[in-house]
Amino acid sequence: MKERRNVLLAWILCVICLVGSVTQLIIWAVQLTAPPSLFDLVEAFGWALAVPVVFSILAALIIARHPGNRVGWLMMLIAFAAVSPIPTILASLPAPPTMVTPGLWLLLWLDNWSWIPVIFPVFLIPLHFPTGRPPSSRWNWVNWLAIGMWLFFIILGSFIDSIGPLSGAWTLPNPVGFFPSEVWQGPIPILWGLGLATVVLASVASLFVRYRRAQSGERQQIKWLLYAGALFVVIYTLMYFTSESIFMSSGWGNLLFVLSLLAMPAAIAIAILRYRLYDIDLIIRRTLQYTLMTGLLALVYFVSVVLLQSLFEVLTVQQSPIVIVISTLGIAALFYPLRIRVQDFIDRRFFRKKYDAEQTLVRFAAVARDEVDMDKLTSALLNAVEESMQSERVNLWLKRMNPARFENSPGSVQIFNGDSSELS
Repeated sequence: MKERRNVLLAWILCVICLVGSVTQLIIWAVQLTAPPSLFDLVEAFGWALAVPVVFSILAALIIARHPGNRVGWLMMLIAFAAVSPIPTILASLPAPPTMVTPGLWLLLWLDNWSWIPVIFPVFLIPLHFPTGRPPSSRWNWVNWLAIGMWLFFIILGSFIDSIGPLSGAWTLPNPVGFFPSEVWQGPIPILWGLGLATVVLASVASLFVRYRRAQSGERQQIKWLLYAGALFVVIYTLMYFTSESIFMSSGWGNLLFVLSLLAMPAAIAIAILRYRLYDIDLIIRRTLQYTLMTGLLALVYFVSVVLLQSLFEVLTVQQSPIVIVISTLGIAALFYPLRIRVQDFIDRRFFRKKYDAEQTLVRFAAVARDEVDMDKLTSALLNAVEESMQSERVNLWLKRMNPARFENSPGSVQIFNGDSSELS
């Protein structure tokens, strides 16, 4: 029951992220009064659309297969933070406010640390990839360090004597603040940078440790994440040690940062689809099949209702519920053959290896059903095994036996792969 609740929660959060991202894009398009700049396009289609959509869908798919895997939840946290409506609400204010109300203080407080749920999970994904846990319990201190830095920033930022939006467009006196704003120019930024560097280096080091202990398939998965993580660290370091406002406001810097962030789910998706990580390719395959089938059935149902209703009105000059019944029965009759055809189309286009293997077995089943010549049947069996499994060598061994005991003495097929392993 707990796993089912986690899966349901993940899909609910995914839907919220999708709806929120589309809503923000619509609001941006409606409020657009001049040709958008590169920075505006990246903000609208990168941060508000691509990041929450890509991260939320991939996170929901991972959680659906492994509800306890932290990689999925970290990615969902990134998507949920990226789709936050607070910047849009603050930007829609007609003029800078002159006083801080409780509601405005809460919005500004949330906006000031809204970037942390985007950056910190990215740093922690390598620590938990691909199993969802650190390589051992000795690495848990990295998680606690990240959480401690998060809490430290929230507490310190809550009591700074001035408060304003993250964009820095305006500031107001903080009614609960007593720390001077100059604390951000002292040793705190240095300590903060050292803490971030420690989290990043420890996460990367844990990935190398996991790589040394992993098998060949898991090593290929880790390689893709190392490539994406290296790109993100380079771009983020460039932004951190230069002027963040100049880097992000240039448009190109903002675009590079978004692309480096999207490289992370792209690497995880490649590990999933190419190296069968989490066994999630079956979920993707089923999702493609039933999405396409649902769309086709809905189209057929709509067209049949409209056409039959029009024909019925021409003949009888009135509408009838019989049309709905006939259309529903037609959809029920189409369901199974349409599912088979859609499944073959998806497998043929996106899962070619599995489709070819299935077709090989279907052809062998037809031969085995009609063939009585043992030599021809043996040749067909060997060809089917070799074609479907792509082995280096296939031998068939049949034991000589008494015809009376034939049904109780099966033979065996020996399959030799490139590593000289044997299955019988």
